[in-house]
Amino acid sequence: MDYSNLTPTEKKELLFAESVYVSRGTAPFNINADFLKYNSETFVECCRELFVSLFPMLPLLEKTVALEDADYILYSHPYARIEDMSPVVLSQLREIDERRRPGAEIIVVGKASNAKELLAGSIQNITFWPNHYAEMVGKKFNMNITDEYFVYDQEIRALNIWPVNGCLRKCKFCRRTYMDIPFESLSLEYIKSKLDWYRENCPERLEYIQLRAENLTEYGYDLDSNVSLADLIDLVSSYAEVRFISILIGLAICEITDEILDAMCRSGKFVFISMNPEAGNDRLLRVIGKDHTCERAIYITKRLKESNPNVFLNCTVMVGLPTETLSDVYDLADLCVKMSMNEVLINKYGVAPKLPLNDLPQLSHQLKEYHLRLMIKLIKEKMIASGNDDFLCILYHKKDKKGARKVFHNMTEAALKFGKVRFIIQELGVDIFSPVLGRFIRCNEEMAKYLPMIRGEYLQKKANNVAKQN
Repeated sequence: MDYSNLTPTEKKELLFAESVYVSRGTAPFNINADFLKYNSETFVECCRELFVSLFPMLPLLEKTVALEDADYILYSHPYARIEDMSPVVLSQLREIDERRRPGAEIIVVGKASNAKELLAGSIQNITFWPNHYAEMVGKKFNMNITDEYFVYDQEIRALNIWPVNGCLRKCKFCRRTYMDIPFESLSLEYIKSKLDWYRENCPERLEYIQLRAENLTEYGYDLDSNVSLADLIDLVSSYAEVRFISILIGLAICEITDEILDAMCRSGKFVFISMNPEAGNDRLLRVIGKDHTCERAIYITKRLKESNPNVFLNCTVMVGLPTETLSDVYDLADLCVKMSMNEVLINKYGVAPKLPLNDLPQLSHQLKEYHLRLMIKLIKEKMIASGNDDFLCILYHKKDKKGARKVFHNMTEAALKFGKVRFIIQELGVDIFSPVLGRFIRCNEEMAKYLPMIRGEYLQKKANNVAKQN
């Protein structure tokens, strides 16, 4: 099968399809990947794992065998998102150890490689590849498989670029305080060579660039040259074929230097920028290990809006943090308004066993829920009072059961095929609270994959309104 022209959705369907085993005699490598497939589907929001490493491995997974018949068992797990998942990883690896045939090798890839230290040698014949694992798998089985850091998404017509992997910061609410994820930047020369290839062979795919990373602001810290995010932004912006640039994730406000900010402002091509202020005052920022100030966050967004009034600004915040008071919630709502956000994503703080914040007084579940509801109420009221008609939505991410996610997925897929984005929003429940353009959407995490389409609809409507006024 030719995988090169498949859309991400089609690749997901193939990757997560129920395994149909072949016999050991007809399988080329006697591989089993059941846990890799299941765990990746359960944590499908880990886009880097999917796009960069798992999708290129699809040719290897066409023909697999049952776990008990396999000579090689591929294992992957994001390990931690909101909470520490290491007990699940250890339990699954021990189950595989008990079920595998004698001599079979377990190959653990990605973030789950952090289990190596926890296992302390208790499982034999097991290999750990935390980074470049698609390439490592390709070499092991003599197949042309490599990690792909430039991935074109035909569905939203965007070229996704992952310039850097990992994050050197250790915010006190983050899994990085107890996990090791290798940090590595792509060289500016390599990125330029890839952009030149696209310009030469398919220039239309350069029109919309999405820069993605866990911490984009640290791009180049590990390189010998003086490469930085400012250099990368200048490079991407220099291509005439590039008309739009988005940063979906990975901007640490404390690491946005004046040089980086100047590059973002002079580019003139940014249409979407996401930042994570997380908390609403400097006291709570210090508590959670964030080094920026609220004043700096407001200054950065003000500069971005002044340089490009049409840029769409998104921020992620948390409620229910340890030591958080009602006053902190009011400050957070005020900050979101002062930063002129178009979109606010609210996450409820989740406790993980190994987080440094565990040493502080924790809020009860009931109090977290109250702070969440108060935050939503304040945001709505303050956005209306500020006259911000550009405010689009608030998303409250809430995990759902796998079956419910599939039902939702089928509904949204059917609606999108007919272009009924508005229908999706209505099905989820909408509270129209701001004149003309404002919308407030409450939904589960599955909606995140359709946000680009909703934002596109929103921005087009805004442009049409401006054109009518002129």
